[in-house]
Amino acid sequence: MLDEDPYSRRRRARQRGDRYSDEHYADDQYPDDRAGVDWDHRAWDDGGGWDEPGPDGGRRGRALPKLIAVLVVVAALLGLGIYGVGKVVGHISAGEPADYSGSGEGIAMVQIPAGASTREIAGELHDANVTASVAAFVKAATANPKSLGIQPGTYRLHTRMSAAAALEALLDPASSAPFKFVIKEGMTVREVLTALHERLPGTSMADLEAIAKNPAQLGLPSYAPPNLLEGYLFPSTYDLVPGATPEQLLRSFVDRFKRETAAIDLEGRAAALGVPPKDIVTIASIIEKEVANRDEGPKVARVIYNRLRDTSGRFGRLDMDSTTRYATDGYEGPLTKEQLAQNNPYNTRAVKGLPPGAISNPGVWALRSALEPADGSWFYFVSMPQSKVTVFATTEREWEQAEAQYRREGGRE
Repeated sequence: MLDEDPYSRRRRARQRGDRYSDEHYADDQYPDDRAGVDWDHRAWDDGGGWDEPGPDGGRRGRALPKLIAVLVVVAALLGLGIYGVGKVVGHISAGEPADYSGSGEGIAMVQIPAGASTREIAGELHDANVTASVAAFVKAATANPKSLGIQPGTYRLHTRMSAAAALEALLDPASSAPFKFVIKEGMTVREVLTALHERLPGTSMADLEAIAKNPAQLGLPSYAPPNLLEGYLFPSTYDLVPGATPEQLLRSFVDRFKRETAAIDLEGRAAALGVPPKDIVTIASIIEKEVANRDEGPKVARVIYNRLRDTSGRFGRLDMDSTTRYATDGYEGPLTKEQLAQNNPYNTRAVKGLPPGAISNPGVWALRSALEPADGSWFYFVSMPQSKVTVFATTEREWEQAEAQYRREGGRE
C-alpha cells in the first residue's frame, strides 16, 4: 500500500467515523502553501462547516478569526465615535435648550394659574406640547421683561411653537379674548346672566335664572338676604374655563366678592358704623348707579345715611331714581308719575328706608364709599347731565337751585 500523506489519512478517518482529535495532527508536517498542489476538493471540518483553501492557497478557516478580530476593532471604534458625538451633542443641548421653530401648528388650550412663576408657566406650555422644553421658554421669558405681564387665564395657542412665539402669543390679549368674561361695575344680575347666555352655547336663560333664584348653592355670605343674588357677583374680568358649568362660573363670581370684601374688612367696618353688612352692599349698589365721578361716592353715601337717620320727619324716603328704575326692570327713559308712585319695595320714591336688597353689583370703590361716608349735612344731590358733576345741597332752597341747573342742562325727570 502506498504511503499516504497526512491529509488523505485524516479525510478517510473522518469518512469511517473515527474520532480523531486535532492533537493527532499537531506534528504533521503539511505545508499549506505547497507549490503545485491543485486544491480542487473540499473537506468538512469538525464543526460541519467549510474548510477550504483561499485564493492564496491558505485555508479560509484560519482567516476567520482574523476577520472577526477586525470587525470587533471596527465596532469598537464606531462605538467610541458615536459616544464622542453624543457627548458633543449633549454639550450643545446643554447650551441651547431644545426649541421648535416658527409659529406652530394645530390648536392647544393652556391654562395659566394665578400667581404662576415663569417656570410653572413654562411647564404648562411644555405639557401641552406648545414648546419643546421648559428651559427654552424660561430663557425667552428671562430675556423679555414684558413676560412679567403674562395674565392668568385660558389661552388659545398652537402646538410646536418656538419659545419666542409662545411668549409673544401669551402677551397678546387676542390669545385669551375668547375666554374672557367681564362683569362691569354696576351691572345687574339680569345683565350678567344675559351676557353669560350669549357666551355659553347651549345654556338657556331659563337655566341661568333658575340658578340665580336659588343662590344658596353659590356660597353667598351668611349676611346676604335670602334668595337674593344681586350685589354679590363681583365686577371683574373672569376666565371662562372650558368645561366649567354655569354654577361653577357664578360661584367663582361670588367667591371673588367674598375675597375682595374680606380684604377691606367689610363686616368689621360695617359693625363699627352700626350698619348691617347687607345694607353696606345695598348702599354701595345705589352709589354705583347714582354717581358719575368716583370721588363723589362718599358724599352720596353721606346723603343716604343722613336721610335714613333723619329724626325731623322731613325725609322719610330716599327718593332715589336709581331704585325706582330697578323696580321697573331697568327702564331708562323719563320716569312717569305712575312709575314714581308704583308700590314696589324697590321704589324708594314710595316706600321708606332702603330697598330689600342691592340694585346692582358694586365694585370696591363703591363699597369703600359706603364704609367711609364723607362728613357733611347734605340731604340732596343732583347729577348734572352735561357738566357731569354732582351738586350737593342741605336746604330745600339749595336743592331748588340745583334742580334749575339740571333742567338748564337738558335734564328731565
